[in-house]
Amino acid sequence: MRRKHRIWKLAAVCFLTMTIGSGCWDSKDIDNRLMVGVIGLEKAPESALRVWFRFPLPKASQETSKKDFFTMSQKGFTVPDAMNKLRYKLPKALETSSTRALLLDESLAKSGLIPYLEFAIRERSVPLDAVVAVVRGNMERIFSSPNPTGELSGIYTKLFFEPYAGGIPRKNKTKLWEVYAKLYNPFHANLIPVLVEGEKNSFGFSGNAIIVNGKMVGEIDKDESLLYEIFTHRFHDSEVELMSKSDVRIVHNHTRVATSLENGKPIIKIDCSLVTVLIDSSRQRKLNESEIIAELEGNLNDHAKSMFEKTQREGADVFGFGNRFRSRLQPSEYEHWSEMFKSAEISYDFHIDMRNTGLEFLD
Repeated sequence: MRRKHRIWKLAAVCFLTMTIGSGCWDSKDIDNRLMVGVIGLEKAPESALRVWFRFPLPKASQETSKKDFFTMSQKGFTVPDAMNKLRYKLPKALETSSTRALLLDESLAKSGLIPYLEFAIRERSVPLDAVVAVVRGNMERIFSSPNPTGELSGIYTKLFFEPYAGGIPRKNKTKLWEVYAKLYNPFHANLIPVLVEGEKNSFGFSGNAIIVNGKMVGEIDKDESLLYEIFTHRFHDSEVELMSKSDVRIVHNHTRVATSLENGKPIIKIDCSLVTVLIDSSRQRKLNESEIIAELEGNLNDHAKSMFEKTQREGADVFGFGNRFRSRLQPSEYEHWSEMFKSAEISYDFHIDMRNTGLEFLD
Protein backbone atom coordinates (compact mmCIF):
# COMPACT_ATOMS: atom_id res chain seq x y z
CA MET A 1 0.00 0.00 0.00
CA ARG A 2 2.81 2.36 0.89
CA ARG A 3 4.50 1.67 -2.46
CA LYS A 4 1.28 2.46 -4.39
CA HIS A 5 0.84 5.61 -2.33
CA ARG A 6 4.35 6.76 -3.28
CA ILE A 7 3.69 6.11 -6.99
CA TRP A 8 0.52 8.20 -6.90
CA LYS A 9 2.37 11.03 -5.15
CA LEU A 10 5.16 10.93 -7.74
CA ALA A 11 2.63 10.95 -10.60
CA ALA A 12 0.84 13.97 -9.08
CA VAL A 13 4.13 15.89 -8.70
CA CYS A 14 5.11 15.14 -12.32
CA PHE A 15 1.71 16.25 -13.59
CA LEU A 16 1.89 19.54 -11.67
CA THR A 17 5.46 20.15 -12.88
CA MET A 18 4.48 19.61 -16.50
CA THR A 19 1.47 21.91 -16.13
CA ILE A 20 3.42 24.76 -14.54
CA GLY A 21 6.45 24.45 -16.83
CA SER A 22 4.53 24.16 -20.08
CA GLY A 23 5.08 27.86 -20.89
CA CYS A 24 1.52 28.50 -22.04
CA TRP A 25 0.69 30.75 -19.14
CA ASP A 26 2.40 33.81 -20.68
CA SER A 27 1.47 33.28 -24.35
CA LYS A 28 -0.51 35.88 -26.27
CA ASP A 29 -2.79 34.90 -29.10
CA ILE A 30 -2.03 36.51 -32.44
CA ASP A 31 -5.47 38.12 -32.39
CA ASN A 32 -4.35 40.02 -29.29
CA ARG A 33 -1.22 41.43 -30.90
CA LEU A 34 -0.70 44.50 -33.07
CA MET A 35 1.96 43.54 -35.62
CA VAL A 36 4.23 46.46 -36.56
CA GLY A 37 5.07 46.70 -40.26
CA VAL A 38 7.24 49.83 -40.35
CA ILE A 39 8.88 52.01 -37.70
CA GLY A 40 9.85 55.62 -38.42
CA LEU A 41 12.15 57.80 -36.31
CA GLU A 42 12.27 61.59 -36.48
CA LYS A 43 13.52 64.36 -34.23
CA ALA A 44 11.01 66.29 -32.12
CA PRO A 45 11.34 69.62 -30.23
CA GLU A 46 13.15 69.77 -26.89
CA SER A 47 15.58 66.94 -27.67
CA ALA A 48 12.72 64.47 -27.87
CA LEU A 49 12.07 61.77 -30.43
CA ARG A 50 8.90 60.98 -32.34
CA VAL A 51 8.43 57.35 -33.28
CA TRP A 52 5.96 56.35 -36.01
CA PHE A 53 4.31 52.94 -36.20
CA ARG A 54 2.36 51.46 -39.08
CA PHE A 55 0.21 48.41 -38.40
CA PRO A 56 -1.32 46.12 -41.06
CA LEU A 57 -4.96 45.24 -40.46
CA PRO A 58 -6.58 41.84 -40.96
CA LYS A 59 -9.25 41.55 -43.65
CA ALA A 60 -12.06 41.56 -41.08
CA SER A 61 -11.02 45.03 -39.92
CA GLN A 62 -10.49 46.34 -43.45
CA GLU A 63 -14.21 46.10 -44.21
CA THR A 64 -15.05 48.76 -41.59
CA SER A 65 -11.98 51.01 -41.88
CA LYS A 66 -11.62 50.81 -45.71
CA LYS A 67 -7.84 50.65 -45.18
CA ASP A 68 -5.37 47.80 -44.84
CA PHE A 69 -3.37 49.65 -42.15
CA PHE A 70 -3.50 52.27 -39.43
CA THR A 71 -0.81 54.64 -38.12
CA MET A 72 0.14 55.93 -34.68
CA SER A 73 2.99 58.10 -33.38
CA GLN A 74 4.43 58.70 -29.94
CA LYS A 75 7.02 61.07 -28.47
CA GLY A 76 9.72 59.86 -26.12
CA PHE A 77 13.28 60.52 -25.09
CA THR A 78 14.32 57.13 -26.48
CA VAL A 79 12.70 54.56 -28.74
CA PRO A 80 11.91 52.14 -25.86
CA ASP A 81 10.44 55.08 -23.91
CA ALA A 82 8.12 55.91 -26.83
CA MET A 83 7.12 52.25 -27.16
CA ASN A 84 6.27 51.98 -23.47
CA LYS A 85 4.15 55.15 -23.61
CA LEU A 86 2.33 53.87 -26.68
CA ARG A 87 1.38 50.67 -24.86
CA TYR A 88 -0.83 52.76 -22.54
CA LYS A 89 -2.92 53.70 -25.59
CA LEU A 90 -3.23 50.32 -27.27
CA PRO A 91 -5.90 47.68 -26.60
CA LYS A 92 -3.54 44.90 -27.71
CA ALA A 93 0.11 43.94 -27.25
CA LEU A 94 2.68 45.88 -29.30
CA GLU A 95 4.58 43.34 -31.42
CA THR A 96 7.73 44.82 -33.01
CA SER A 97 9.32 41.49 -34.01
CA SER A 98 7.35 41.68 -37.27
CA THR A 99 8.97 44.97 -38.36
CA ARG A 100 10.08 44.90 -41.99
CA ALA A 101 11.60 48.39 -42.35
CA LEU A 102 13.12 51.13 -40.23
CA LEU A 103 12.87 54.64 -41.72
CA LEU A 104 15.09 57.44 -40.39
CA ASP A 105 14.34 61.14 -40.85
CA GLU A 106 17.14 63.00 -42.68
CA SER A 107 17.68 65.53 -39.86
CA LEU A 108 18.04 62.66 -37.39
CA ALA A 109 20.54 60.92 -39.70
CA LYS A 110 22.63 64.11 -39.82
CA SER A 111 22.67 64.43 -36.03
CA GLY A 112 23.79 60.83 -35.39
CA LEU A 113 22.36 57.30 -35.66
CA ILE A 114 23.98 55.43 -32.77
CA PRO A 115 21.71 56.70 -29.94
CA TYR A 116 18.59 55.71 -31.91
CA LEU A 117 19.63 52.29 -33.24
CA GLU A 118 21.33 50.88 -30.16
CA PHE A 119 18.02 49.73 -28.68
CA ALA A 120 17.40 47.34 -31.57
CA ILE A 121 20.72 45.55 -31.03
CA ARG A 122 20.57 45.42 -27.25
CA GLU A 123 16.91 44.44 -26.92
CA ARG A 124 16.58 42.50 -30.20
CA SER A 125 12.99 43.73 -30.38
CA VAL A 126 13.35 44.62 -34.08
CA PRO A 127 14.57 41.97 -36.59
CA LEU A 128 18.21 42.51 -37.56
CA ASP A 129 17.34 41.89 -41.23
CA ALA A 130 14.88 44.82 -41.32
CA VAL A 131 15.58 47.24 -44.19
CA VAL A 132 16.98 50.65 -43.15
CA ALA A 133 16.53 53.85 -45.19
CA VAL A 134 16.84 57.62 -44.74
CA VAL A 135 13.67 59.58 -45.53
CA ARG A 136 13.60 63.06 -47.02
CA GLY A 137 10.13 64.52 -46.68
CA ASN A 138 7.09 64.53 -44.43
CA MET A 139 7.22 61.41 -42.26
CA GLU A 140 3.56 61.77 -41.28
CA ARG A 141 2.39 61.79 -44.89
CA ILE A 142 4.55 58.79 -45.78
CA PHE A 143 3.16 56.77 -42.88
CA SER A 144 -0.47 57.81 -43.39
CA SER A 145 -0.65 57.43 -47.19
CA PRO A 146 -1.85 54.09 -48.60
CA ASN A 147 0.61 52.09 -50.65
CA PRO A 148 -0.19 52.27 -54.39
CA THR A 149 -0.01 48.50 -54.90
CA GLY A 150 -2.12 47.70 -51.87
CA GLU A 151 0.63 45.65 -50.24
CA LEU A 152 0.56 45.19 -46.50
CA SER A 153 2.36 47.85 -44.48
CA GLY A 154 6.07 47.17 -44.23
CA ILE A 155 5.98 44.47 -46.88
CA TYR A 156 5.77 47.22 -49.51
CA THR A 157 8.92 48.90 -48.20
CA LYS A 158 10.82 45.63 -48.08
CA LEU A 159 9.70 44.59 -51.58
CA PHE A 160 10.85 48.01 -52.83
CA PHE A 161 14.45 46.82 -52.32
CA GLU A 162 14.22 43.05 -52.76
CA PRO A 163 15.95 41.69 -55.92
CA TYR A 164 13.07 39.25 -56.48
CA ALA A 165 10.55 42.14 -56.51
CA GLY A 166 11.11 45.88 -57.05
CA GLY A 167 14.82 45.91 -56.31
CA ILE A 168 17.29 46.97 -59.00
CA PRO A 169 21.09 47.34 -58.73
CA ARG A 170 20.90 51.11 -58.19
CA LYS A 171 18.71 50.55 -55.11
CA ASN A 172 21.17 49.74 -52.35
CA LYS A 173 19.45 47.35 -49.95
CA THR A 174 20.85 47.91 -46.43
CA LYS A 175 19.89 45.80 -43.42
CA LEU A 176 19.89 46.85 -39.77
CA TRP A 177 22.70 44.49 -38.77
CA GLU A 178 24.90 45.87 -41.57
CA VAL A 179 24.39 49.44 -40.40
CA TYR A 180 25.20 48.65 -36.79
CA ALA A 181 28.24 46.50 -37.64
CA LYS A 182 29.80 49.22 -39.81
CA LEU A 183 29.23 51.89 -37.15
CA TYR A 184 31.96 50.14 -35.13
CA ASN A 185 34.20 49.12 -38.02
CA PRO A 186 36.86 51.80 -38.75
CA PHE A 187 37.56 50.20 -42.15
CA HIS A 188 34.03 50.27 -43.55
CA ALA A 189 31.66 53.27 -43.61
CA ASN A 190 27.91 53.03 -44.07
CA LEU A 191 25.94 53.77 -47.22
CA ILE A 192 22.19 53.95 -46.58
CA PRO A 193 19.52 54.45 -49.29
CA VAL A 194 17.68 57.78 -49.38
CA LEU A 195 13.93 57.78 -50.07
CA VAL A 196 12.17 60.97 -51.13
CA GLU A 197 8.51 61.61 -50.42
CA GLY A 198 6.47 61.11 -53.57
CA GLU A 199 3.37 62.90 -54.83
CA LYS A 200 1.31 59.89 -55.89
CA ASN A 201 3.23 57.03 -54.28
CA SER A 202 4.69 56.84 -50.77
CA PHE A 203 8.30 57.49 -51.79
CA GLY A 204 10.90 57.15 -54.50
CA PHE A 205 14.60 56.28 -54.55
CA SER A 206 16.94 59.29 -54.70
CA GLY A 207 20.43 58.02 -53.96
CA ASN A 208 22.51 56.84 -51.02
CA ALA A 209 23.52 58.70 -47.85
CA ILE A 210 27.21 58.64 -46.88
CA ILE A 211 27.54 57.96 -43.14
CA VAL A 212 30.73 58.83 -41.23
CA ASN A 213 30.99 58.35 -37.45
CA GLY A 214 27.27 57.65 -37.38
CA LYS A 215 26.30 60.91 -39.12
CA MET A 216 25.10 61.64 -42.64
CA VAL A 217 27.75 63.82 -44.30
CA GLY A 218 26.94 63.53 -48.00
CA GLU A 219 25.11 61.65 -50.74
CA ILE A 220 25.87 59.86 -53.98
CA ASP A 221 23.31 59.87 -56.79
CA LYS A 222 21.66 56.98 -58.63
CA ASP A 223 24.34 56.59 -61.31
CA GLU A 224 27.14 56.66 -58.75
CA SER A 225 25.19 54.10 -56.74
CA LEU A 226 25.36 51.73 -59.72
CA LEU A 227 29.17 51.94 -59.68
CA TYR A 228 29.13 51.26 -55.94
CA GLU A 229 27.11 48.09 -56.52
CA ILE A 230 29.51 46.96 -59.26
CA PHE A 231 32.73 47.64 -57.32
CA THR A 232 31.48 45.96 -54.12
CA HIS A 233 30.15 42.77 -55.82
CA ARG A 234 26.58 43.62 -54.84
CA PHE A 235 25.42 43.90 -58.45
CA HIS A 236 22.49 41.60 -59.23
CA ASP A 237 20.04 41.01 -62.06
CA SER A 238 20.67 43.63 -64.77
CA GLU A 239 20.63 47.40 -65.14
CA VAL A 240 20.08 49.82 -68.01
CA GLU A 241 22.57 52.61 -68.70
CA LEU A 242 20.99 55.41 -70.74
CA MET A 243 23.28 57.30 -73.10
CA SER A 244 22.83 60.08 -75.64
CA LYS A 245 22.65 57.88 -78.74
CA SER A 246 21.91 54.40 -77.41
CA ASP A 247 20.71 52.39 -74.43
CA VAL A 248 22.76 49.54 -73.02
CA ARG A 249 21.85 46.89 -70.46
CA ILE A 250 24.57 45.66 -68.11
CA VAL A 251 23.86 41.96 -67.55
CA HIS A 252 26.99 40.74 -65.80
CA ASN A 253 30.12 42.06 -64.15
CA HIS A 254 33.30 40.74 -62.58
CA THR A 255 35.39 43.10 -60.46
CA ARG A 256 38.92 42.48 -59.20
CA VAL A 257 40.53 44.72 -56.57
CA ALA A 258 44.30 44.84 -55.97
CA THR A 259 45.73 46.79 -53.01
CA SER A 260 49.16 47.75 -51.76
CA LEU A 261 50.71 50.13 -49.26
CA GLU A 262 53.56 52.36 -50.46
CA ASN A 263 55.22 54.67 -47.94
CA GLY A 264 52.08 54.69 -45.84
CA LYS A 265 49.87 55.57 -48.83
CA PRO A 266 47.12 53.11 -49.84
CA ILE A 267 47.15 52.10 -53.53
CA ILE A 268 43.87 50.65 -54.82
CA LYS A 269 43.49 49.31 -58.35
CA ILE A 270 40.09 48.21 -59.64
CA ASP A 271 39.71 46.12 -62.78
CA CYS A 272 36.09 45.73 -63.90
CA SER A 273 34.81 43.51 -66.71
CA LEU A 274 31.26 44.13 -67.91
CA VAL A 275 29.04 42.13 -70.22
CA THR A 276 26.51 44.40 -71.90
CA VAL A 277 23.66 44.09 -74.37
CA LEU A 278 22.55 46.77 -76.81
CA ILE A 279 18.80 47.29 -76.38
CA ASP A 280 18.20 50.45 -78.43
CA SER A 281 20.00 52.90 -80.70
CA SER A 282 19.38 56.30 -82.23
CA ARG A 283 17.54 56.34 -85.57
CA GLN A 284 19.07 59.72 -86.49
CA ARG A 285 22.70 58.61 -86.49
CA LYS A 286 24.04 55.12 -86.85
CA LEU A 287 26.81 54.17 -84.42
CA ASN A 288 29.33 51.39 -84.62
CA GLU A 289 30.20 49.16 -81.71
CA SER A 290 33.42 50.94 -80.76
CA GLU A 291 31.63 54.32 -80.53
CA ILE A 292 28.96 52.96 -78.19
CA ILE A 293 31.55 51.24 -76.00
CA ALA A 294 33.61 54.45 -75.86
CA GLU A 295 30.59 56.49 -74.77
CA LEU A 296 29.60 53.91 -72.13
CA GLU A 297 33.16 53.74 -70.81
CA GLY A 298 33.28 57.55 -70.64
CA ASN A 299 30.02 57.66 -68.66
CA LEU A 300 31.23 55.01 -66.21
CA ASN A 301 34.54 56.81 -65.70
CA ASP A 302 32.71 60.08 -64.99
CA HIS A 303 30.40 58.38 -62.46
CA ALA A 304 33.33 56.65 -60.76
CA LYS A 305 35.37 59.85 -60.58
CA SER A 306 32.57 61.87 -58.95
CA MET A 307 31.75 58.99 -56.55
CA PHE A 308 35.33 58.65 -55.31
CA GLU A 309 35.70 62.43 -55.01
CA LYS A 310 32.68 62.58 -52.71
CA THR A 311 33.67 59.61 -50.56
CA GLN A 312 37.37 60.47 -50.28
CA ARG A 313 36.59 64.09 -49.41
CA GLU A 314 34.65 62.84 -46.38
CA GLY A 315 37.07 60.00 -45.59
CA ALA A 316 34.19 57.55 -46.04
CA ASP A 317 35.35 54.14 -47.21
CA VAL A 318 31.87 52.82 -48.05
CA PHE A 319 33.46 50.13 -50.25
CA GLY A 320 35.24 48.35 -47.42
CA PHE A 321 38.67 48.64 -49.07
CA GLY A 322 40.16 49.21 -45.62
CA ASN A 323 39.44 45.60 -44.63
CA ARG A 324 42.13 44.58 -47.13
CA PHE A 325 44.71 46.67 -45.25
CA ARG A 326 43.84 45.43 -41.75
CA SER A 327 46.73 42.94 -41.63
CA ARG A 328 49.20 45.53 -42.93
CA LEU A 329 48.48 48.12 -40.25
CA GLN A 330 49.16 48.21 -36.54
CA PRO A 331 46.08 48.14 -34.28
CA SER A 332 46.93 51.69 -33.20
CA GLU A 333 46.58 52.81 -36.84
CA TYR A 334 43.09 51.41 -37.35
CA GLU A 335 41.35 54.60 -36.24
CA HIS A 336 43.40 56.62 -38.76
CA TRP A 337 42.10 54.73 -41.80
CA SER A 338 39.57 57.48 -42.58
CA GLU A 339 42.42 60.00 -43.05
CA MET A 340 44.47 57.47 -45.01
CA PHE A 341 41.55 56.85 -47.35
CA LYS A 342 41.38 60.57 -48.16
CA SER A 343 44.87 60.40 -49.66
CA ALA A 344 44.52 56.94 -51.21
CA GLU A 345 45.46 56.53 -54.87
CA ILE A 346 42.50 54.88 -56.60
CA SER A 347 42.54 53.81 -60.25
CA TYR A 348 39.96 51.88 -62.24
CA ASP A 349 39.73 50.26 -65.66
CA PHE A 350 36.64 49.04 -67.48
CA HIS A 351 36.64 46.19 -70.01
CA ILE A 352 33.35 46.09 -71.91
CA ASP A 353 32.06 43.16 -73.92
CA MET A 354 29.05 44.22 -76.00
CA ARG A 355 26.60 41.68 -77.40
CA ASN A 356 23.45 41.78 -79.49
CA THR A 357 24.95 44.35 -81.85
CA GLY A 358 23.42 42.90 -85.02
CA LEU A 359 20.16 43.77 -86.79
CA GLU A 360 19.94 47.32 -88.15
CA PHE A 361 21.39 49.15 -85.15
CA LEU A 362 25.05 49.01 -86.14
CA ASP A 363 27.04 49.05 -89.34
